[in-house]
This record gives sequence, C-alpha cells and structure tokens, in this order.
Amino acid sequence: MDEQSSEFFQPMDDYPSEEPVILAPPPEDVPSGDYIGEIDAAPPAVFVLPPTEPVSEPIILAPGVEEVEDEEEESSGMEPSPMTVWNNQWQVTLKERKDEENAAKADTVEEAETKLTEFQAQREAKRESRMARNRSDEQDKLEAIEADLENDNAWQRVVKMVELNQDASEGAQDCGRMRDVLIFLKNDTDRAAILA
Repeated sequence: MDEQSSEFFQPMDDYPSEEPVILAPPPEDVPSGDYIGEIDAAPPAVFVLPPTEPVSEPIILAPGVEEVEDEEEESSGMEPSPMTVWNNQWQVTLKERKDEENAAKADTVEEAETKLTEFQAQREAKRESRMARNRSDEQDKLEAIEADLENDNAWQRVVKMVELNQDASEGAQDCGRMRDVLIFLKNDTDRAAILA
C-alpha cells in the first residue's frame, strides 16, 4: 500500500488535539437581530416595463434581407387564397355534419324515452296482474284450508297432503297398498270416524 491509503485506513486518535479551533469573525454587512417589520406588509411586486420610444428606422434582421409584408394586407383587394376558400368550405361542411348529428341524437333520445315509457307501463301492468293473481290464489288456498278444517272426515285432509300418483320409475317403492288404504278411509266415513 502506498502512504496515502495506509494513512486513510489508520484508526483515528481517540483524543482530540490540544489546539483550539479558531473561527472567523462574522461579516460586517449581516443585519443584527433587530425587527425590520412584517414580510406580508410589503406591497406585492409588480413588473413595470420601461417606456419605449417609437422607432423611426426599420429593424434590420440581417443584411440583404427585406421585411416581408403580410399576404393578407397585400391581397386585400384581390380574391381570397385557395386555402381560405377551402377552410371556409370545410367549416360549412363541419357545421352541417354537426347539425345532422344533433338532429339524429335528438331523434334517438326521443325514441328511447318513448320506449322507456312503454316498458314501464308494461312492467306496471304485469306487476298489477301478478299481484291480483297472487291475491286470488291466496284467497282460494285460505278458503280450502277453512273448508278442510270444517270437514268431519280428517282422512280427506290427509289425502290432499299426500301425493297419490304412482311413480313409474324403476327405483320407486311400491306404495299402492298405502294409497288404496288412504282412498278407502277417505271414502268410508264410518271407519274414518272410528279410527280418528
């Protein structure tokens, strides 16, 4: 290792040197701690351009280059340029397209509002008919329950609660005897009264 790198990797002294550190005196132009006022109290800064004097001579951009006057000023007495004609036609075309688009949009909105009104009317009619059908079904069921409760033969109520149709599937159990017994008890009121 060379001398510089060997000094760099040497541990620092644990004890500070005996020599004091001398600082320079503060500069003279630093303001003292006196109160100089509020910062917000100053008026806002306004950029003011210096007054300009009218230029009597033309500004020369480069030697040998003359100023070019605007084409519009020069051709004010002549017919408009092809670009201006095309721009005007294009603006008219765009305005016509926008008007057609707005008309089509208004028609679509009107048609959508009409269809929405029809849909809501159909939905309300279906809802009302469904509510009326549910009320009548519920009333019929309540009347049937009351009639069954007033009936003397309890086996008629049992037969209404049991499915008496024979299942034709192969895995179904044979419930024919039970079905025959229930039908017999429903029809024979004397035996039904004895068993009840």
